[in-house]
Amino acid sequence: MTRVPTLAAHSLMSARLMSTQSRIYDLQTQLSTEKKSQTYSGIASDALRLVSFENISALNQTYITNNTVANTRLSAMSSSVDGARASLINFRDDLSSYLNHDLTNMDDEELTNLKGLQDRAFNILKDIESYFDIKLGDQYLFSGGRNDVLPISIPFDSVEDFQAVYDGNDITAPESRFAHMNDTLITSGDTGTLTFNNGAGTITAGTAGAFNLQTYTNAATGPLTLDATNGTLTAGTAGAFANVEAGMTIQLSGSTADDRFYTVSGVSADGSTLTLAPGLTTDETLAAGATVSVPAIQPGQITVSGTNTNNRTFTVTGISADGRTLTVEPPPVTEAVAATGNAALSNDIYYKGGETVVEHRVSDSRSIELGVNAKNGAIEKAIRAIGMVIQGLPTDSVTGEIDGEELTRRLNEALSIASDAVQHEVGNTAENGQDFSRLENLLASNQVVLKNALTSQQTYSTFLATRMSDMEDADTTEVATMINDQSTALQISYAAMSMINQLSLLNYMD
Repeated sequence: MTRVPTLAAHSLMSARLMSTQSRIYDLQTQLSTEKKSQTYSGIASDALRLVSFENISALNQTYITNNTVANTRLSAMSSSVDGARASLINFRDDLSSYLNHDLTNMDDEELTNLKGLQDRAFNILKDIESYFDIKLGDQYLFSGGRNDVLPISIPFDSVEDFQAVYDGNDITAPESRFAHMNDTLITSGDTGTLTFNNGAGTITAGTAGAFNLQTYTNAATGPLTLDATNGTLTAGTAGAFANVEAGMTIQLSGSTADDRFYTVSGVSADGSTLTLAPGLTTDETLAAGATVSVPAIQPGQITVSGTNTNNRTFTVTGISADGRTLTVEPPPVTEAVAATGNAALSNDIYYKGGETVVEHRVSDSRSIELGVNAKNGAIEKAIRAIGMVIQGLPTDSVTGEIDGEELTRRLNEALSIASDAVQHEVGNTAENGQDFSRLENLLASNQVVLKNALTSQQTYSTFLATRMSDMEDADTTEVATMINDQSTALQISYAAMSMINQLSLLNYMD
């Protein structure tokens, strides 16, 4: 054998060359990816902290994403509230201007002006409906927990359609939140057998009083005194009306000229006297045969379900004093539904959404309630006030002429409700305390919370990104220098190995 290098020396030099090549490959990977290592083991000393920071960063980014969506949602809701408030103010100012007229004896011009007012009011009603029926993605923003359901549904396309239900005499538009939002559901279990009569245009329950919440006869009330001057109904028995609340709709039966539905605007402290709207026409004492009832089913639209042929919307035009029979339009199809069936009757109210308050988690330690839905008192008052203006005109039951006094009362009441919807009057206990100003403030407050949270979370995200970069990102300038150094070393190593491989005993003998 003439060669000098041994197998052991050759293997050692080859291993050193491969190690240098591996370092160059690793450095080239760092340069191309700008990362110190492709695995956590490559940065073993920082791996645990890096994983922890990555988890925190991912959670923080989730909050940023969710809060950004929530902020967009609140911005859209705020725009809707602003638009609805502006429309309501226009309605209020228009109504206030019209009330400068004397409506005692209306001429053709005043009637034309009133028709114009009603047309404008109806357009504003539909504007408010569209403002609160907005969606973000596939979710309605003002439907509470039922965000897949249209929140406001006003089933009228014109003033004439509205007045076909609320004629202003037999059926008047609700004047209180209680009457407007009475979302009652009555089932077969409550009614017993339901009989639908086409010829009579009625729906009759097998159970007495099924369609009344409360019923008062002279046996319970004593003589009833009707005071037309003060618009009051007084029971001879103290506390007879203790369970009646302001805002309820009542029906009086058994009088000479005042049998109809009324809205209770006040209840005396002793529970004996009800103040009614509209006012009474005759002073009278009813000692026998009179009934005061609080209907569960309100005059107006109801929905019937669970029958064979009468699943539809009806307009209730009358309720019998005993609470067993509803007079409806159009006449139903004749049928009988057994008490064991699934028949149900429910009042139709404008709000179709859910009651659940939507809660949004802003951060680990903070949540806000996005509990604004279209059942809010401000929105309800706006719709109720407009409906009172749009309804048909009241007429004198004797002369058939427009009752200017009652019309004035209604319009003034509508103006009061609309004004309270814009800005609630402190001390007005007859109305819900919510108004558009509170709505705007609530949304603005939530937006501030989200904006501050987003700013903080984005700053934190930048901090986390910097710390993670320090742990896992490579210094490309330093890496490039190291690659150059290692490449030079490798070239020198190859040259040295080549020279050594060429050495033999002959070289020494020479």
